[in-house]
Amino acid sequence: MPSWALKLGSLLTTLLVLVGSFGYARTHVKNPNAPLQPPVADEPSASEPIATPTPIPSLVGTRRGNPPRPTATAAPLKVLPGVQQTALPSITFTHVS
Repeated sequence: MPSWALKLGSLLTTLLVLVGSFGYARTHVKNPNAPLQPPVADEPSASEPIATPTPIPSLVGTRRGNPPRPTATAAPLKVLPGVQQTALPSITFTHVS
């Protein structure tokens, strides 16, 4: 295929996309009468009570009929001298998919 045919094809494709986008913009004109925000209710409706999450069951040790292992205390962590500890609560559950 000659190079001029590729150049002509790319030019025609560009012009068709340009004309098509102008046609799309012309048919989707902004409605000046459209509300900017939906109407707001005067009084809020009665809300339902907030649901509390159920505890996640332990999946460790429950395969092949084994009873779940009892939870043990966290192992003490050896911290290097330059690392500062925080008063944040410890992580109780981590999930890896």
